Amino acid sequence: MKWLKHRRLLIIVFSLWYSASFCQKLKYDVFLLGNKIGETTVERRDSGGIKHYILRSHTDAKVLFVEKKSAMSTDVLYDKEGKMFAAFFQNIKNEEKFLTQTLWKNDKLTIDKDGEKTEIPGTVNFSSVVLYFSEPKNLQKVFSERVGQFFEIVKQADGTYLASLDGHSAVYTYKAGKLIELEMKSSLGSVLMKLVQ
Repeated sequence: MKWLKHRRLLIIVFSLWYSASFCQKLKYDVFLLGNKIGETTVERRDSGGIKHYILRSHTDAKVLFVEKKSAMSTDVLYDKEGKMFAAFFQNIKNEEKFLTQTLWKNDKLTIDKDGEKTEIPGTVNFSSVVLYFSEPKNLQKVFSERVGQFFEIVKQADGTYLASLDGHSAVYTYKAGKLIELEMKSSLGSVLMKLVQ
């Protein structure tokens, strides 16, 4: 629970700066097998050179007569040099919590994923939440705040990219540098996110 205190403190500090900040907000509808099952909003707030990315997603779907609910939140902070220094991911699926915390300490990223700790030397300049606002034109690896590791991303055609991690794949589609569609393939079928504003 110590990391929750870190997260709350950082959010309180940055909320004080938001009165003079720039904010960009995107909203996506989430579909499974053609049916809308939820919504995702993603915000980028810039204040004093610090970037705060906020993702909130809620889904509710019936799969094989079983209701599956998910409430996901991600908060990511980048400093003035464009380096990620904190990321907090939480997903609550049918009352079960999954938590990942990433913090910059002693020139490395310390990751705590549901109590399992790892470290990554060096910096992260591009993570998965940034993919909503910036096309990854010349990138090959992106950091996932959810799993606390890098994943491969490969350009397929103009504005289309294929990402893969641990046997899962996703297709990111961009228009004018903004993510307009994200298709995530899973064992249950494809989950599709479409930009609505």
